[in-house]
Amino acid sequence: MLKRIFTLQIIALGFVLSVNAQHNLTMYNMHTLPQRIQVNPASVPDSRFFISMPGFASIHMLYNNDGFKLKNLVSVDDSNRLVVHPLSFYNALKKDNRLGMDVSYDILNFGFKMRKSYFTVCLGEKIKSQFSFPKDFMGLFIIGNGGQNLGKDMNFNFGFDMMAYNDLSATYSRSFLKDKLRLGVKGSYLNGILNVNTEKSDLIFNTHPDDFHYTVQSNIKVNTSSILDTLNTGFKPGGNIDFNVLKNKNRGMAMSFGATYQLIPKIVLSASIVDLGYIDWKDNVQNYETENPSRKAEFYGLKMQDLFNDNPNTDSSFKAIVDTLTSKLKLKSTHNSYRTTLPTSIYLGGNFWITKRHNFGVLFYGNYFQKKLNPAITLSYNGKLTKVLGISVSYSMINKSFVNGGVGLTLNGGPFQYYLVADNVLGMIKYKNANTVDFRTGINFTFRRKDKQAGLSGKSKKLG
Repeated sequence: MLKRIFTLQIIALGFVLSVNAQHNLTMYNMHTLPQRIQVNPASVPDSRFFISMPGFASIHMLYNNDGFKLKNLVSVDDSNRLVVHPLSFYNALKKDNRLGMDVSYDILNFGFKMRKSYFTVCLGEKIKSQFSFPKDFMGLFIIGNGGQNLGKDMNFNFGFDMMAYNDLSATYSRSFLKDKLRLGVKGSYLNGILNVNTEKSDLIFNTHPDDFHYTVQSNIKVNTSSILDTLNTGFKPGGNIDFNVLKNKNRGMAMSFGATYQLIPKIVLSASIVDLGYIDWKDNVQNYETENPSRKAEFYGLKMQDLFNDNPNTDSSFKAIVDTLTSKLKLKSTHNSYRTTLPTSIYLGGNFWITKRHNFGVLFYGNYFQKKLNPAITLSYNGKLTKVLGISVSYSMINKSFVNGGVGLTLNGGPFQYYLVADNVLGMIKYKNANTVDFRTGINFTFRRKDKQAGLSGKSKKLG
């Protein structure tokens, strides 16, 4: 019962924020934190055995956008009044703009070292979501449909993609070449809960330059899979809701691969590709698609006499427009299964080890989704200051923003470990220039920790 409630809370959070990405840029180099294995299966922590606290193993939230900043939209004047700048906001937008959000929750996570090998098992729930909107749509409201927009095809290609799923994964890594090379692999069984997939979303709006009538043409295809029995009851109140998501037919798999290599005693190179996989959606599927993409709907707006006569009849005028659009831009509904791929992340890193407790790192990151690569670069210091305190400090370029200063902390008391990681603490201070928030926290129990050069065999080595 508690698991069902928590699943619904996470799903609700994803919808409320209405906003894909996996950054974890600071965590990647935290050699005191077991969760780093999730972003490079070849990495190992400084403990021979760990188990995360059930129910509070890891909570991760990532919000990002690739375009505007808060300062482009609002400011505060000398009288402490909020001033909105719609034209500045419009000019800051790209042709296509994206808001993304990841929310993940690990229920259970444990791992252990056996000779040259390291094994982990993790069970978690994840949401990956993205909302995209065009600059043209904002231009219609801010600039209007006259002037430069007359006779112009404006594409209002909105998109919303969201997937919620369970992830059961196992990781294995092993060292080779006298512990200079370490290879790792992670396999995941995925069980889909909810999905919205925008496959096509072209909605062309045009204002004729001669008589100013409007033309609308659509080519839309949206796939959905939900916990409602849409085949028999649709989205009606009281529809059949299936909370037993572990028994559904939305199944998939994902693979992650990682490697670390000690180039010279003080330099370690690393690389990984994470979440290369898919989910087949077969349960409670409903597809919506434009019946005739070549058909156009024409209308002339509202009649002025309907608005200003003694008995204004705006309802019938609006209804006439809606009836015209729905009749000519008709959507057909089907129940065909479909497949979605996971947003795949790529990491390329290098670390210069000063001692077996301290290193500096550089990390190149890319997230590939919908045929688009979203890059980031991170510089970091990573150290184990005492047996109690591990720390990482990072500075990143993300989403064309340079205001991203991150911090990672691990606090140990015996086997008890509390950790906190944020990729953009600086952005909380310089919030007007920030467009990324990345936060993770949780509790582990770690055993037989030792100082070592992270990512190799786990043996303590003298560097240099």
